[in-house]
Amino acid sequence: MLPLASVTSNAGVFANPDWTSLGIVTAMLGAFLIASATLLEHPRRLVARYFGRKSGRLQSVREYVYNRLQVVLGFAFLLIGFGMQLVGHFMSLPPGAEPLNMAWVGLIVLGVVSMLLGGWWWSLWAFRRYVREYFTEHKVSFESEGALAREVGELFGVEPSVNDTVATYAARLREAANLPQPAPRSMRFPDMEGLDDGDAEEAF
Repeated sequence: MLPLASVTSNAGVFANPDWTSLGIVTAMLGAFLIASATLLEHPRRLVARYFGRKSGRLQSVREYVYNRLQVVLGFAFLLIGFGMQLVGHFMSLPPGAEPLNMAWVGLIVLGVVSMLLGGWWWSLWAFRRYVREYFTEHKVSFESEGALAREVGELFGVEPSVNDTVATYAARLREAANLPQPAPRSMRFPDMEGLDDGDAEEAF
């Protein structure tokens, strides 16, 4: 059995906790976990990894699962930390004091909703930009990859029509996404220089 003095000492260490300070520390840990899971990989690399998924490594799947775990734990720590801060705030209020100003709460909620709407449009613009950069650097034949063309078309708001062929849809997609058009095939005759009469006749 533990000595009585040791038990009393341990109880004294954990007695009367400062919930506000503990909440701040917990929230900081949650913010660190979320940042480490989301800020280590640039969106350009995410786009490239998505379209190059066939050549990816199995190790990247484990890293993805671990990053998701970090995000879940991070948000859990944030919520717990903020809850501790509210508990500490309410416990420190004098009798009869108003715990929350609902007018300020409503203003904060309105600001969050406005930022979410703005962030939605910004994320769409940024994602389209990174996808456009990827397909500008990596030439892809949308004419031979219809499923990929339709998927990219959904991102840029290009709907297929009943009169579309694969070629016309791919052309409209490149125009809407501001992607370079494929070089036209050469229609010139083969170079006759250096060919004898028999080879020249076969070239036609």
